[in-house]
Amino acid sequence: MNKAHPSQDAFGPLRAIPPLPALLAFQRAAAQLSFRRAARDLALSPSAISHQIRGLEERFGVRLFARGGRAVKLTPDGERYFQAVSGALALLEDASRDLLREARGGQGELRISSMPFFTSAVLIPALPAFKRDHPTVTLHIEATHQYADFDRSGVDVAIRYGRERTAGLKLEPLIDVGSLPVCAPQLRRALRHPADLAKATLIHVSAQPRAWPAWFADVGASDVVPAAHIWFDSVPAALEAAEQGLGVALAMNPLIRGRKGFGRTLVAPFDLPAPHMQTLYVVTRTEQAKDKRIVSFKRWLAAAVKQASG
Repeated sequence: MNKAHPSQDAFGPLRAIPPLPALLAFQRAAAQLSFRRAARDLALSPSAISHQIRGLEERFGVRLFARGGRAVKLTPDGERYFQAVSGALALLEDASRDLLREARGGQGELRISSMPFFTSAVLIPALPAFKRDHPTVTLHIEATHQYADFDRSGVDVAIRYGRERTAGLKLEPLIDVGSLPVCAPQLRRALRHPADLAKATLIHVSAQPRAWPAWFADVGASDVVPAAHIWFDSVPAALEAAEQGLGVALAMNPLIRGRKGFGRTLVAPFDLPAPHMQTLYVVTRTEQAKDKRIVSFKRWLAAAVKQASG
């Protein structure tokens, strides 16, 4: 009888590797600590995720998750396997992305996730300079308030607040920003103090429902009740409404100072000390820290932020 080829041996190296769908289901469930969210990410049913993970546990003879009620957590074996699987999938993704770049003639691509206002105030005005200096790099920019999912969306760089830190990501401080009330010049005459906003219409952004209450708390005016409210789905739309005299909006200071028309069609009615500041970070995968495309983008981004800050 011929000796079996190692790859066909039940204990051979390839047979030890589970199917890719099972690894993806495990990685997403472990990253989210939720079968339901993993199912949503992979467009599967929670029972399908559970079936894949049960198959892995039966294959290895170990428990990967400790299940209790609706909550799940990783066992020590599950934690070790999660770290290994995440690293291996990241290597596969990077290798695949490199092959795609080579197939397109070596042209580089960068996928950027950025908040809508940051996109319009910082990225777009500075894009001509980037394209001039990096003509072979194609940028894909997504303007969104949602946190970038580096595991499944293909994002290379994200600009976001640093409230949520995730293993495997590198967060580098970009700029400290605060909220600044802005309005059309004709409304400024009636706004001498924060208490005067009781006679004004406040313009809100649906993705930032706590922005105005936080600003009022910072300036010691939490008891102010505005006359009316308008809600928009993005900061650029809210600022345009403020320019049209529809009310008072909150802008990202100091980046708002680089907006065309600031000081003429859009003004800051209050001369107050800077309120509570938050840090914007540029976020990348740890293993891509030395990627030449990303290094060049971050260098350009720092200059663009400086220019937009006035």
